[in-house]
Amino acid sequence: MNPVHFRLSCSAAAFSALFTAGCASVTAENPDPYEVFNRQMFAFNEGLDQVVIEPVAYGYRTVTNEPIREGVGNFSSNLGEPLTFVNHLLQGKLPDAGATLGRFVVNTTVGIAGVFDPASAMGMQRTSEDFGQTLGVWGVDSGPFIVLPFLGPTNPRDIVGRGADAALNPLNYPEFENDEATRLGIVALGGISAREGAIETFDELRQQIDPYTTLRRLYGRTRASDIGIPHDEPNDAPDLTDDELDF
Repeated sequence: MNPVHFRLSCSAAAFSALFTAGCASVTAENPDPYEVFNRQMFAFNEGLDQVVIEPVAYGYRTVTNEPIREGVGNFSSNLGEPLTFVNHLLQGKLPDAGATLGRFVVNTTVGIAGVFDPASAMGMQRTSEDFGQTLGVWGVDSGPFIVLPFLGPTNPRDIVGRGADAALNPLNYPEFENDEATRLGIVALGGISAREGAIETFDELRQQIDPYTTLRRLYGRTRASDIGIPHDEPNDAPDLTDDELDF
């Protein structure tokens, strides 16, 4: 499938899920109104991960060393700095926006396109913000938990956020419009790097009594923590213990 068509298909699926999600409400008695669908998608994603993605992640770990993996991770993170900068501004966090801009300039120049991270050594620590978090800061409710094929756990608020994030992604800037191979290569490498870094997390998740429920609770509570809202909403699973969060 043409990569552009694939992205459009994913967007269509996401907004279809968003429209459907508006028909259900999250309550204390029913924190997961789409559980049947979600479990099916969770099983599909798990099967795909175990057959294709996880072996690639292990292979990547085998053929690379820690400095190389760190450099790839730094490069991917640096690409996200413009997105974080914009969302800091939208949330009114001007000091954080300034620090993020400084990080991006230093690491893109001195750090050779972000492969190295001299900004952290200079005291400019990395933060991460996305438009889903911005919507949460603005008071938009998360809506019900949704698991999408390929994309994984999310919710209506974060689906909208992903669309805005894609528009702000440097890989979608005009400079990359005619270089689809480079863009896809960078995205694929970033995905493999992220999955390699989560190998142990996935192993811990699969050891849970009910991995799906643990994922739902972890996602809701983590997103609430990222936004800075209380964890007492039904979708944020207040019964999740700190031990369950220790992945």
